[in-house]
Amino acid sequence: MARIPVASPEQMSSETSQQLDELFEDWGERWGVIQTIANSPNLIKTFLPMHEQMQHSSLSDDDREVIDLYLAMDNGCHYCIPAHIYASRDLGLPDKEIAAIIERREPTDPRRRLVLKGLKALVESKGALSDQIYSELLKGGLSVENLLDIIGEIAHCTITNYTNRLAQTDIDDFLEKQAPLEK
Repeated sequence: MARIPVASPEQMSSETSQQLDELFEDWGERWGVIQTIANSPNLIKTFLPMHEQMQHSSLSDDDREVIDLYLAMDNGCHYCIPAHIYASRDLGLPDKEIAAIIERREPTDPRRRLVLKGLKALVESKGALSDQIYSELLKGGLSVENLLDIIGEIAHCTITNYTNRLAQTDIDDFLEKQAPLEK
């Protein structure tokens, strides 16, 4: 049972309630994490535009899901792990690639490996990349914009991962129904 319940529409401003209705209509499901974030009018007003902007970043949807799935595992987020398995499958990432990320193995796709290398380097150094690693990532194919957008995705995931861990958000029924990964 969640420590912090999802916010009801009555607890939200009409603008926020309408934004969530539109978002959930687009997503096809009502996501508990977003409704939990809505317990803070300030945080939901920060999160929604950030989420929207990150969809238009220099990172592909595939790049972002690789980052989000890795961070869900790294942060131990019980909700975001199945959420990003679900989202990764929806994007068409093969189960073998999803399993590799979850199990801390190298994905077979070179771009996914490069994105993970950049993400891990940024997380481990808290952004203070050595000149050597910075140069390697740029030579490997990441741009300065990609690196900055990875930091944006880290911020985005920190909001959801930490909210879920604090709130002990209940896993939505549609996420519980995920089939096991093929390895």
